[in-house]
This record gives sequence, C-alpha cells and structure tokens, in this order.
Amino acid sequence: MSNTEIKSRFHILHVEVSHGADRHDIHLHMERPPLVKDLMEEVERKARVMTTNQQLIFRGQRLHQNPDKELEKFGLFNGNHIMLIGEKLPQQEDSHFQRLLSIEKDIKLIDDVLELVCRDFENIKQSQQSRNKCEHFLYDLQTRTERCQTDLKTFQSVANNLNIDTTENDATRKKNEVIALIQDRIDISSNIISAISSYQGGKNDDNNCPDNK
Repeated sequence: MSNTEIKSRFHILHVEVSHGADRHDIHLHMERPPLVKDLMEEVERKARVMTTNQQLIFRGQRLHQNPDKELEKFGLFNGNHIMLIGEKLPQQEDSHFQRLLSIEKDIKLIDDVLELVCRDFENIKQSQQSRNKCEHFLYDLQTRTERCQTDLKTFQSVANNLNIDTTENDATRKKNEVIALIQDRIDISSNIISAISSYQGGKNDDNNCPDNK
C-alpha cells in the first residue's frame, strides 16, 4: 500500500497533550475523521484522567464540551498542542487501571491474530482444495486459535483476581469492560475452532468465519 493510499484510507492525527508537567503524544489513526470523544478516550488511556474529569483546551476552545464534533472543525491538525485540566486517579486505583489497560492492549494483539486466522481460513475454503492437502494448514490455524484462547483465559483469571476496592469506581468500570471483552473474544475463538473442526471433518459449512471486530 502506497503512502497516497494510506492517506486516502485513514485519517491520521498526532497531537501533544500537556497535563501539568507531563506531556503525552496522542496518535489517532482512523477510517473516519476523529471526534473529540476519540481524543478523550485516548487521553484517558495515556494520561489516566477519566473522560468525565477532562477539560481539553485548544486556543481558547473547550473541546470536551462537544464530544461528538470532529476535531478538524476546531482547526486542530497534526503537531498542535492541547492543554488538559483534570485530576488523575488516586495511586492505588491508577495502578489497577494501568494493569487493566495493559490487558486490554494484549487483547487487541489477539484480535489481530484471530483476524488473520479467519482470513486464512476463508482463503482455504475458497481455494476448493481437497481437505487432505490443506490438513497441515488447518491444523496450524486451529492451534493458533487455541493458543489465543488459552491466553485469553489467562487474562480473564488475572482480571477477575484484581482486588479492586468498591470505592474505585473507574477501575471497577474498566474491569467490567475488560472482562466482558475477554469473554466475547473467548466465544469468538470457540466459534472459529468449531468452524475449522467442522471443515476438517468434511461437513458442509458455508458460514463465514466469525467476525472478531
């Protein structure tokens, strides 16, 4: 893919957000024009100031007051500087929140693997080669998916065992989000394994590989 094709397909925005003495580089790569709420969600991940506590100031404009507005409508472009006002999480809750963000990041890597498995499985089905000739490739796809599922169950155990106090509202919210995300990906991986097994067994299975997005 050429640079021109990348630019035409993706909207890319790189800005710097200052929060007191801290500086955070924010990178948004999207298939649509990024909105203020996209920026706020990324700021939450990087600066760990919750979206509900954020005030984002750019050239006197209060971006946070218009979360559904496109950033470019504010005249915001690559290299611009934004000021963040808002209190970070308390130390203990911040530690839990960071751990959950780390798990969430690992899940995104598994998403990429599952997407590749689905793509390769569809290519095998469309090639109409005999199953005997594809047996090695099918075994490899199933093994990769099973490894992903094992990793997901490990992440699930880690997230469930995080001892978060009931007063840590934002960490609790994030924990629930991460646990739900993990379960969704476990279900998807199970569907992929089932589809591959059925195909290996020679059963008629014209369904597409489950979508992991």
